[in-house]
Amino acid sequence: MSTKSQKLGVFVFAMMNVALVMSLRGLPIIAKTGYQMIFYVLFASFLFLLPVSLVSAELATGWPKEGGVYRWVKEAFGSKMGFTAIWLQWVQNTIWYSTVLAFAAGALSYLFLDPSLSSNKIFIVAIILIIYWGATFINFIGLKAASWFTTACVLGGTIFPAILIIALGVVWMAMGHTIDPQNASMDIMPNFKDMNSIAFLAGTVLLFAGMEVSAVHVMDLKNPKSSYPKAIFLAILIIVICFLFGSFAIF
Repeated sequence: MSTKSQKLGVFVFAMMNVALVMSLRGLPIIAKTGYQMIFYVLFASFLFLLPVSLVSAELATGWPKEGGVYRWVKEAFGSKMGFTAIWLQWVQNTIWYSTVLAFAAGALSYLFLDPSLSSNKIFIVAIILIIYWGATFINFIGLKAASWFTTACVLGGTIFPAILIIALGVVWMAMGHTIDPQNASMDIMPNFKDMNSIAFLAGTVLLFAGMEVSAVHVMDLKNPKSSYPKAIFLAILIIVICFLFGSFAIF
């Protein structure tokens, strides 16, 4: 396969970033905070997601070479620290993917199989291994196949469901129903004297982590110096809209 055919466009790369960061499992958690969700989402977006994305865009365009985080840290602190940085990123993602796939296995058992399988350890491990190795083999086919598979999955499994949730919320309001916050807070600002609010804020910020991971593919982009920032900002826009309005629709 030629190098040219392996190049990624802005939209496909943006979808890869959305896949890395966004998960609908965070919407009910954020929605439970009531109107405080506005603060949590905007705080995490503007004081974490945006700065991380800007730094990633600056480093990726300043050093448009393969390696991602390894390359950036190596340039500043040497190869040993570069190895440490990329190893920590790898370990974090290895644990994170296993956790998310365990959640997916439980969801599959409720949707298509026997709900009791959600507590079956053998079933959970089997699903994790099948999906993990399936994704690995797709990556063996080539970057183009992996990127389009990722795009199809993030559109069908994340963005379209988020749009559906938001649309149903709009229909609910259009039918004359009012928002019923029940036990949720009506205040936008959390009470940071309460340690639970601080802990929840940290957890919300974690929901927006992962934007820098895709930097390893910077050299696979068409014109990386202009395409990388465009893809990053498109991904940010999609993530913030889906998180904020999706949580509000559930609320």
